[in-house]
Amino acid sequence: MRRTTLAALLHAAASRLPSSSAFETHPPLSRIAVYPHLSTFTTSSLPTPRDRAAASTARCLVGRPNDVASTRRIEERESSDNDNNLGDVRRIFAISDLHTDSAINMQWLTDRCTTSGRDAANATPGPNDALIIAGDISHDLDILRESLSTIVDNLGCHVFFIPGNHEAWIGGQKMDGMGILDSFDKLQRVEGVCKDLGIHTTPKLVGSGSNGARAAWIVPIWSWYDGTLALPGCEDLCDGFGTWPWVDFTRCEWGEKYRGMMPSDDSSRTGNTGIGIDSRYQISGFERIPRGLAEEFASWNVPSIDKVRESIDNWEDASNLPGLITYSHFLPSKRTLPDWKVPSSDVFQRDEWLDHPVPEVSAKFAYVAGSQSIDDQIRSITPSQSVLTSTSTPDTSTDSQQLPRHIHVFGHSHRPKDFCYGGIRYVHNPVGKPVEREMNMISNELDFQLIWDSSSYIGEVPSGETVIRYWEQWGGGVKLLSENMAKRRRSRRNRKMEADLARKI
Repeated sequence: MRRTTLAALLHAAASRLPSSSAFETHPPLSRIAVYPHLSTFTTSSLPTPRDRAAASTARCLVGRPNDVASTRRIEERESSDNDNNLGDVRRIFAISDLHTDSAINMQWLTDRCTTSGRDAANATPGPNDALIIAGDISHDLDILRESLSTIVDNLGCHVFFIPGNHEAWIGGQKMDGMGILDSFDKLQRVEGVCKDLGIHTTPKLVGSGSNGARAAWIVPIWSWYDGTLALPGCEDLCDGFGTWPWVDFTRCEWGEKYRGMMPSDDSSRTGNTGIGIDSRYQISGFERIPRGLAEEFASWNVPSIDKVRESIDNWEDASNLPGLITYSHFLPSKRTLPDWKVPSSDVFQRDEWLDHPVPEVSAKFAYVAGSQSIDDQIRSITPSQSVLTSTSTPDTSTDSQQLPRHIHVFGHSHRPKDFCYGGIRYVHNPVGKPVEREMNMISNELDFQLIWDSSSYIGEVPSGETVIRYWEQWGGGVKLLSENMAKRRRSRRNRKMEADLARKI
């Protein structure tokens, strides 16, 4: 999709938002306490959307860096971003959910991108490489800019980015002062930061200049969640969804058009199976999920998908088709959910797979995890790939070389994944939150994951290991997870008791 098209879409979406009076039904932002593996933003006394609407109507764009080096880098990257072809790119790395609002995460990123953190040149993206970041760097535009600048200035690689749900957050004195009144406008500011820094947000063909190599299309996929990944037969675990402290429900504002409603009034999600309305969509609080927003974002992807499909269909050398690397922030299918333990299974085994201390969190998260429409879209690019067998490792047979190799990178869940299903390899390589690493939900050995090398005939770089539930496979299993969660609960209780005592004194 051309950048001008994306900017126009964002502007058009923002212009459709209602006047300040329409915000009155949105609840005020009160103090939010969340689970450690959900968003951990805590706030109090932030303005309501109505307050924000009245605060300012000025649309102030984020300024460019003032230093000469950054300006030169911007000019170079902006001139090249108009081209669809980045032939000099050899390797492609992937990562997501940097969450550099955390000082610990920002320090890791800084160390990793500076000379002192480059322990192995082969594991570090360089000027002839690309790094895909599948969303959720920061809700703060300054931290977003600092994080992306740290990568580009120190590594010099091409960076591809798609916003996550955190980038859509609004509210707070800083953003109010910038005149950011809604999430569409916020995403437009994020797009502005990316443009300033030369970050790629449109499809690019990379590696076509490598000798005898395997080129690849890198294609961003805009998305949101719509409840279509909700776990069947787990509705009883979703009691309280209407008050569940999912931060998006209070910090994202999309306007009246996308205001959620009960599914009985929403024919697009009733899921009539012949035996009645799908009970997954009848839980109390389902109306908190934006109505039609996932479809809106999916429509933004159509020009990109059409362009890439045409390129692959008309590729001159059918024996050496380019690879396809799509990336979204949100989960593309039920098989990528944290607790879907057998990707080849069409049936969710509740009793066997929800075998950890917080099954209710898994059940609720599934509603805000992603959308089946993502998988539908990425599979529409190369329909012929469906003939590939579902295997846990990439198919490297001679026959399969005549089909595009397809990798989909995603983020959001903070639960690492790396497996193949139906001709697509799904990769989730999150940094996540420090507490998640402390609890062995994510590896402490954080790094960029190499997924593609255009200098090789195959192109794809296998991980060598299938990752389904990291904490179960390498993090000590259910027993250690339960112990870690119990320790964290005790620690939080102790801190609360100490705080209460201090207030009394």
